[in-house]
Amino acid sequence: MTGTPAPGAPRERRWSVSLLLLSVVLVVTLGAFAFTFVRLNRVAGLSSVSITGWSYAEFVRQAAELRVLVAGAPATDAADLEVPLAVLQSKATVVSGEPLLDRIDQARRERLLGAVEQAQALTVADLRGPGAARQLSAIMDGAQEGYAGAVDLLGRERSGIARDLRLAEVTLAALAALLALTITTVILQVQARARRDLHLETERRTESERARAALERTAQDLRAAEGALQRERDFAVQVMEAMGEGLYVTGADGTFEYVNPALARMVGQPAGTLVGRAESDVLGEQPAQGGARVTAEVSLRRPDGASTPTLLTRVARGAGGVTAVLTDLSAPKEAEARLRELYEVTARGAPDTRHELLEVASRTFRAPGAFVRGGVIVARAGPLSEGRALELAAQPHDRTPDTLRVAVRTPGGTGTLVFCRAATGQPFTAADEDFLRLIGQWLEQDAAREETARQLRRSEELNKAVIRSSLDAIITCDERGVITEFNPAAEQIFGRSRAEALGESLDAMIIPERMRAAHGLSLQRLSEGGPGRILGQRLELPAVRRDGQEFPVELSVVRLPTDTPEYAGFVRDITERRAAEARLHHRTTQLDSVFNVSPDGFVTFGGQGQVVEVNPAFLALTGTRREELLGLSEAQFERVLQSRCEVARPASRPPPGVDVLQVVRPARRVLKRTRRPMDAGDGVVLGHVMYFRDITHEAEISNMKSEFMSTAAHELRTPMTSIYGFTELLLTRELDPETTRDLLETIYRQAGQLILLLTELLDLARIEARAGQDFRIAHEAVRPLIENTVRAFTPPHERSRVWVQVEPNLPLLPVDATKFNQALGNVLSNAFKYSPQGGEVLVHAWMDPLHPLLHVSVTDQGIGMTAEQRHRAFERFYRADSSGSIPGTGLGLSLVQEIMHCHGGRATLSSEPGQGSVVTLTFPVNSAPLESHAQENTDRG
Repeated sequence: MTGTPAPGAPRERRWSVSLLLLSVVLVVTLGAFAFTFVRLNRVAGLSSVSITGWSYAEFVRQAAELRVLVAGAPATDAADLEVPLAVLQSKATVVSGEPLLDRIDQARRERLLGAVEQAQALTVADLRGPGAARQLSAIMDGAQEGYAGAVDLLGRERSGIARDLRLAEVTLAALAALLALTITTVILQVQARARRDLHLETERRTESERARAALERTAQDLRAAEGALQRERDFAVQVMEAMGEGLYVTGADGTFEYVNPALARMVGQPAGTLVGRAESDVLGEQPAQGGARVTAEVSLRRPDGASTPTLLTRVARGAGGVTAVLTDLSAPKEAEARLRELYEVTARGAPDTRHELLEVASRTFRAPGAFVRGGVIVARAGPLSEGRALELAAQPHDRTPDTLRVAVRTPGGTGTLVFCRAATGQPFTAADEDFLRLIGQWLEQDAAREETARQLRRSEELNKAVIRSSLDAIITCDERGVITEFNPAAEQIFGRSRAEALGESLDAMIIPERMRAAHGLSLQRLSEGGPGRILGQRLELPAVRRDGQEFPVELSVVRLPTDTPEYAGFVRDITERRAAEARLHHRTTQLDSVFNVSPDGFVTFGGQGQVVEVNPAFLALTGTRREELLGLSEAQFERVLQSRCEVARPASRPPPGVDVLQVVRPARRVLKRTRRPMDAGDGVVLGHVMYFRDITHEAEISNMKSEFMSTAAHELRTPMTSIYGFTELLLTRELDPETTRDLLETIYRQAGQLILLLTELLDLARIEARAGQDFRIAHEAVRPLIENTVRAFTPPHERSRVWVQVEPNLPLLPVDATKFNQALGNVLSNAFKYSPQGGEVLVHAWMDPLHPLLHVSVTDQGIGMTAEQRHRAFERFYRADSSGSIPGTGLGLSLVQEIMHCHGGRATLSSEPGQGSVVTLTFPVNSAPLESHAQENTDRG
């Protein structure tokens, strides 16, 4: 049997662990302080290392001062050099005795000791000699090497001290954290024991209070549920007692269990005497309960023998019996009878409808009444005096217990319906007022029908007046085409009188003879009930005047709403309009042609500021579609346009109403936009038009001009600056022969570069100005041309790198031999300049198998070009190498391209970075004879 440990055993073990942890912390603390003390002692050595570094720096500085003194005044007196030399030698002695010297790396220590030995060996005579500057430079270089070694060693010492300080800092921080952790652990153990004891006591007390509260809540919930149930029961009873419909509940044996007051009133018996009686004894036989719910109309018997029509709704109960509701239908039935009588009166359409409507109301209300309008009794029913009727019509109230008043609005003015009962009679109700309002609506409709008939008569008279005064010809005819109306405008247009036209056939009077057969067929189709193709259409047809002259008319035919078919034609003479339309069409055709074929873009905006038309040139310039632009507002159009543009920066400020756009899609273009209003001539602005002109070429020329002037000025100024500066130096100073020759050679090279630049500029200008007119074109053999150029433009020591490959049987090339040599020579020069690492250069000539073109290509293995460099390679003054290490003016390839253009050919370039370049010269070849001799296909240049 295992013994149970004493309650204090765990507590004693925890205290033992805490004491052990405190002992470990004490030992670690002592070790950390010892470690930190040892590490911090290394800081003391830093001062000696810093002093040693200063002595090396002084040695370097003294050597530099002595070198400057010797170089600045070669004829310095010997006494002036003795002191600086002695100082230098003393500082060299100090440096050689420094203890830090053994810790510098071996190479720098040897350089420093060599400088010290040279300094110790120097004399004043050596300093006045020609090699003094070189000796001092060697001493200073060795001193600098030693100083650099000392600085490196000092940096390493400082780094080590910094690491020691960081390590000591980390150690102390870890020690502090360990001490805090130990103290916190002891405190937490004490607090945990106290919290456990307190928690146990609190839990016991909380559990007892929670149980007591739960019992109290349960009792409260039960009391609240009982109260709610009682309130719901009382509310249900109140609702059933207040219902206007009769309500009763029967048990499974068919006797009343509950009857509400409304049902007791309906059967004329107290509710208390009904409970317990059979349903059939009180209400008679009821409809069979065929389902859960039954609705039917039944007649309810009363004790006095009268019966009341009711609507019965019975709902079966789950425990047997029914719950039923009885609704009194007396009022709806009576209202239905009133409405039926009212509709019968209005449906007859009697001449005196107003009087009959008042009679219906009088019988319904059992009271006399009248219809008063404008202070006059229009109709009256029953024994209501005129004075009393007018008095009631003037009262402000619509309904009182013994009077009823309703306003009626008719075309003849607002009237009033009034009815009056005896004071002892039944008072008027809201239902009576609604019924009287319905009668007022029928009176309004009757008055509206009379007004409509009156307006119809007036409209007929007006139509006749319109027909007589119409500026258009109005002709009516029957289904046979016989004219029944011919207004004055028709008399004037056709030259016939109305009396002459009436009764005549329409086709014989005004229709050209060639169209009469078609007109007859159209009338026949209409008479047979077929579709009328011209009805409701606006047609332009020829007509004939009395003298037989044909003229154009605009015709609209409609069918008149008559009992017998009759048609009306509206005819307008459009002779002048046709002439104006012809002129307008001719003018519009001209404008459309200009609009569509114009190379400039047009966009027109209507008066509402929306795009109404764009021409093809604008669509091509901006890459847009007509469908996506039409209907856009100006703001939306600007957003579409700006999505294809970038902000342009014109050289000059454009005038008002003009701006410059830089289009980047579908192609990069510069467009100048001008806005102008479209004026109708009378001050009315119909909209405005935007005019877009492509000024890309002008902008490019302007940019090229500016770029050319800037680059040319720079390229000319660079050699001129050297020439001017070196010439001024030669004129103002006496220099030794070697320096003078060096300066003169520099001037010669810069002058040659300047002459080459001017020559290439003059060649470009001459070629552009003359457009190749001074070229001397002759049929030349290709191989000799290439070989002569290679020999002329390839340095002798580089000719082994050049390979020439010419295909046999090439035709003679129509070319200016001098310009060919110049073009191919520039390409070869670039191949050598841009191949600093060497590599072979291949010159290849071959004939295009598909076209009459001869190609000469130069392939190198140089540095190559990027895509952007290839794109700009033929621009003037552009150089792929921006470092300046490769000589050149940037005009070579542009001059080559101009020469090729004058020959009708072109120069192309393909290149990849680091893989060399291929420049191809393409010449057109006519039916020239073949070369008369064949040579080896490939040989060296």
